[in-house]
Amino acid sequence: MEQGWCCDVTDIDGFAASKADLWAFSSTEAMAEARCQWLISEITPERLAKSLAHSEIRIIHSPGTSDHFTRYLWDGRLWLMNDGGSHHTAAAKYLSARLGQRVPLEGTRYTYSLNALAIASLRRDFEMFVISNEDAGTQAFFEAMHAFRATWLWHPLPRPYEGARAVLLPRREARSMRVADELRSAGIADLGAHLAALCARQQQAH
Repeated sequence: MEQGWCCDVTDIDGFAASKADLWAFSSTEAMAEARCQWLISEITPERLAKSLAHSEIRIIHSPGTSDHFTRYLWDGRLWLMNDGGSHHTAAAKYLSARLGQRVPLEGTRYTYSLNALAIASLRRDFEMFVISNEDAGTQAFFEAMHAFRATWLWHPLPRPYEGARAVLLPRREARSMRVADELRSAGIADLGAHLAALCARQQQAH
């Protein structure tokens, strides 16, 4: 945790919350262009000042706010973990970049990283895949595993992947490894390989 951490509004890559569907936009710029035309129709310092004056940009207007910055080392982007004001902040970033006018922000920044040793240990003991939580498919998987008498574990995935679960297959069990081969052949997402790739990306970022 870094208190009093400073950045520019153009450094923000995304938001934690919005009245808009954040999944619909590839970037804050795309969000501004799609949902904030009433704020960015004129590229002027006055429009920038109007956006920044919005009271829900708590990182500016509310000392002691719970709004803060977050970065995930395997991702490389900076997130504003906000309770509101996403449209006005996106508009401010859009205008600031085009005006060449800096807008300094200050707040607490939290940094998260993957534990590469823990992931390597998991991968030594288990093959790991991701399956959907869709009821029919999950039930069919459970029944197939029971009938085949394979050993396995499962665990729900965190946000924003609540609709899926991790399946862990112990490498010491021959039947489980046959299941792993079938899942890989079927193109089921390999969670172990994905986590290893994220760890490599995180290491490169250092």
